Amino acid sequence: MGQEARCLARIGERVVEVKALLEGDELILHGEHRARLPFAGLDGVEVAEGHLTLHRAGEPIVLELGPAAERWAAKIRNPPTLLDKLGVKAGQRVGAVGVPETDLLALLRARVGLAELPGLEPDSLMPHSLGADLDLLFVQVESRQDFGLLPIAAQAIAQAGAVWVIHPKGRPDLKDVDIMAAGKQAGLIDTKVARISDAHTALRFVIPKASRRRPG
Repeated sequence: MGQEARCLARIGERVVEVKALLEGDELILHGEHRARLPFAGLDGVEVAEGHLTLHRAGEPIVLELGPAAERWAAKIRNPPTLLDKLGVKAGQRVGAVGVPETDLLALLRARVGLAELPGLEPDSLMPHSLGADLDLLFVQVESRQDFGLLPIAAQAIAQAGAVWVIHPKGRPDLKDVDIMAAGKQAGLIDTKVARISDAHTALRFVIPKASRRRPG
């Protein structure tokens, strides 16, 4: 979840009211001035007396954020990594199925050591994975036929774990609503969406709290 604030903004010589939203690796402005400002495209970030100044292409954009200005500047200067946005932390038990050799898989191996998980091949999900109590499981689907993996995935995660279902963007035969329905049929609910790459996105699924087994 991003951070948002309603504030005054100075765009060139104009002062307008906007709703500013920090989302992922960009700042989005709505209202009297609309813009999307990727952090990577900014030339500089400054804070002074509650004013956040963003420099882009020689034109400063000044947001009057008050005490929040320093915090916003820190997030812009140090945006979350892909693994941060996916909730991957060192020491977690993480598995993957159908995920090709991409930057994501390399990052996962570096942070959590996928290949070292006992009883689970790093890039395949087998029946012996049931009850693996994984904190996170990444499943890539390329067609509706892959939806059959979701019930297995639901049984491979811990009660408070999550399944990230990665899928191609812009496929009319593989829409978000189709994947959400397949997840629900597998006993899961979707809670979050994340951009994986220019070509792929992912939906996060968890076991509903009411359906989780109680410890002991």
